[in-house]
Amino acid sequence: MQTKKFGPDRPINITEPLDTWLSAGLRDFAVPEAAGSSARVFRLKYAPLAGDYGDDPAIKVMRPDKLKYALPLFKNEVRILDLMQDVPGITPLKALGFMQVSEGTWPEEIAPLTVSLKDKASAYRLQGRMDLYEPGETETFLSELDARVAEEWLAFIVLPRRWEDNLYLRCDAGYTRGEFQRTFPVEQALKAAVQICQIIQAAHARGIVYLDHKVLHYYWNEPRQQVFALDWNIGRQVANGNNQEVYEFDLLQFSARALHHLMTGRQAPGSVNVGPNKPEDIQNAPDKYEPVWTYDDHKRLTENEMALLTKALQGEYHSVQDLGHDLRVLYDARQ
Repeated sequence: MQTKKFGPDRPINITEPLDTWLSAGLRDFAVPEAAGSSARVFRLKYAPLAGDYGDDPAIKVMRPDKLKYALPLFKNEVRILDLMQDVPGITPLKALGFMQVSEGTWPEEIAPLTVSLKDKASAYRLQGRMDLYEPGETETFLSELDARVAEEWLAFIVLPRRWEDNLYLRCDAGYTRGEFQRTFPVEQALKAAVQICQIIQAAHARGIVYLDHKVLHYYWNEPRQQVFALDWNIGRQVANGNNQEVYEFDLLQFSARALHHLMTGRQAPGSVNVGPNKPEDIQNAPDKYEPVWTYDDHKRLTENEMALLTKALQGEYHSVQDLGHDLRVLYDARQ
């Protein structure tokens, strides 16, 4: 563990928000639709944690107004990232730790698109102390987490920013104004879906469910042709016993929220909305969904693709391996 000071005149500086991007196309206000209910995400300026090309990492900081709520979610995410660090498509921990702010006002969450008001959304004026842990010190961090939060320290994790496009930007019909047929064609959607199934399969093999499968949490790295899954804080480790029902529910949430979105440009009717979701939002979600096809769906998808999506929405897939296999068959058929 290293103790550092952070601030505008320090080697460590927390700067602009990375969770207000979604509204970049709006004319008047940048609404942080990607902002989480338990944490905020900012750019971190700190040379030792920069990427291979000097790119700054992201720092995900526990919300100071939601410490009690955020505490178990941070525990979940750190434990899961530690268990999943060797899985392709998982963004690994670069560092983690605790911070105390001694000067500066916590940034606003709604950042109007003007220079003066954008400034209010940045954290660059914050100053204070930071205790920084390496990924190998995860257990020490977790052993101190409860006591630190009780003393009003803010827990944080540092993640590399090596992804390219958030899949919402590519596949949402509303955001792309119908251009998702071009920005994320079915072939690419199927390829991404196969990779997500591989990530879910690795998670289930480790006794982990992801649960919060909105496409905001998936990024597509074009050079690597690889999906990355972020934000595991609502995910959890499954208790011992018969976990099949839990894994099937996880698979159903992927099908309704992410797979349906990738293939049709929208989530399945009745699924949990895109936004800063809470665990109970997902726990109370339906156990099956009825597909509603549009004229554009029939133009975009084959009968076999719609049949697979219908089967997935009805909860008829009992393992992610089976769904991944059938998605691979559909992908190969388009080659």
